[in-house]
Amino acid sequence: MRYNASRPFRFFRSDAMRPVIGLALGGGGARGYAHIGVIRTLVAHGVPIDVVAGTSMGAVIGGAYACGLDLYKIEKILRNLDVNKLLGIPDTTLRGIESLAGKTASEYLFKKADWRVHEPLSLKQLYAFLQLFTGERSFEDLSVPLSVVACDIDTGEEIVLRSGKLYRAIAASMAFPGVHPPVPLGGRFLVDGGLVNKIPVDAAVAMGAEIVIAVDVSAPLNPHVTTSLDVLIQSNAITSQELVRLKLELMHQRLGEKLIVIRPRVDRIKLFQLRQLDLPIREGEHATAEKLSLIKEIIAKYSEPLPQPPLDKQPAA
Repeated sequence: MRYNASRPFRFFRSDAMRPVIGLALGGGGARGYAHIGVIRTLVAHGVPIDVVAGTSMGAVIGGAYACGLDLYKIEKILRNLDVNKLLGIPDTTLRGIESLAGKTASEYLFKKADWRVHEPLSLKQLYAFLQLFTGERSFEDLSVPLSVVACDIDTGEEIVLRSGKLYRAIAASMAFPGVHPPVPLGGRFLVDGGLVNKIPVDAAVAMGAEIVIAVDVSAPLNPHVTTSLDVLIQSNAITSQELVRLKLELMHQRLGEKLIVIRPRVDRIKLFQLRQLDLPIREGEHATAEKLSLIKEIIAKYSEPLPQPPLDKQPAA
């Protein structure tokens, strides 16, 4: 893992005797809308969020929250947009992606330009979409520290971004191979961070998080593999799931019970069902509500009471 900056993080907490709470939001396309429900429930129940790390859609929702956007405003923006069209994904290509049949996204997009020389139109559309949430803000403008995970397409290296323009970093984190070209950033060409770190718990810990709430919206395995194409897709899914499992296991060894994993029931949501918001948001709320008691218990267990000021001595009679 490589970080692209070394600036220190600042924490704005009045209750300094409690642990730093981090939120690690995983990638998963439209399933990542569940993050809205997760954050909404945590905030409604007074669970503090000190730092956020996000991958792909987790970077989108986490970045918008770190910018200070109201969660209902984030949802409203998504509802009022034809997200597929704005991202430059035509319906014919979208159907092709979901079934891996017909004209592929790479045929549609990559034939237009050499993305190592010129930024394609599809990237500019992606930037425009993300600026609806972030504007021209940089990481340095955020009151909630944020890390965004991407992957260097040339080296396969995990890159954790935490400086510069927010919309470009998030674009890099969600540049899904075959849908958008790699994003040029810092002399590298970056793609979807889910290839290397789908749930960036370690990035949250690197920001100082002592308790991490991780949200897993990974795709389930297909229980009905029948064709050679199914085998190919399933093989990739197995590799991805195993990477998630190993990384979470490693972080569990480090954090123990201070790593709390929330898994919204979003199995029915396909990766590119970007017009579907109600179900994933609702499932995010439900899954978080089920973990609230545990979350509050762990925070209380590792908190220290604030020192009480000494009582003024009463004057002698």
